[in-house]
Amino acid sequence: MKNNERQPIMTEEINLSGTKGIYSWHCKNILALYISVIAILNQCKKVYQAAEYTVLVSALWIVNHMNLKLEGICSISSSVHDNCFCKARQAIKDCICKYCYAANQQAYQTGLKEHNILNGIILRNVLIPVKYFKLLKIIFPYIRIESFGDVQNVIQARNYIRIIKAFPEKRCAIWSKNIAIWAQAFQYEGKPGNTTYVHSSSFLNKPDNIDRKKYRFVDHVFTVYTKDYIKKHNIVINCGGKKCMECIKKQINCYFRNTEFFINEEKK
Repeated sequence: MKNNERQPIMTEEINLSGTKGIYSWHCKNILALYISVIAILNQCKKVYQAAEYTVLVSALWIVNHMNLKLEGICSISSSVHDNCFCKARQAIKDCICKYCYAANQQAYQTGLKEHNILNGIILRNVLIPVKYFKLLKIIFPYIRIESFGDVQNVIQARNYIRIIKAFPEKRCAIWSKNIAIWAQAFQYEGKPGNTTYVHSSSFLNKPDNIDRKKYRFVDHVFTVYTKDYIKKHNIVINCGGKKCMECIKKQINCYFRNTEFFINEEKK
């Protein structure tokens, strides 16, 4: 015997006319309660994020250089010791990174190394709003970005730009070999008017060939030369001072845009 085909169940219609508005009142109040809970959770999230950003920025290490070449300049950096780009370049023949002063300095100044590694961990992983970077204590009028390492990703570069934006009255200069990362970061954040970008050439005696139309944000190319190469090819050394402040006082080279594009230094 054939089973009868199952008939679709009719949707029940609910007559709310006898509820005297109780159903409607209930729904409205549940919705209002839901919205209030969401608002409270969002506020809690904002408070938590504010606390998180404050703690992270407070943990960043700013170096106030009191002597040697960078005397009178503040710098914020990451470390070469946990940087995949730096390690890869150190293995390349004739790459300037084989002679990295920062790697040697951080090898015996372990506190500096640990602080810079922490800087890198924070800046690479959390995009921090500009207003929180204003908590940083920067005592000098000049800031250098990366004096001991280099950027590893776009988040880190964007955070550096935001640090610069937090101090528009300062004069800032960025040093890097990772030009593609900075190109993306500047697309997101723009390039602050108080900033120069110094591209550091990868090899001794050979300026990197920069496409200046593609990378319009590059203000200078910094290259290191050996003494023999300088004599043989009559290279003009325009970074020969013992201290950066000697050039800064004259408003020339790295920290200013309207000066020589190629900056040349003799290898020490």
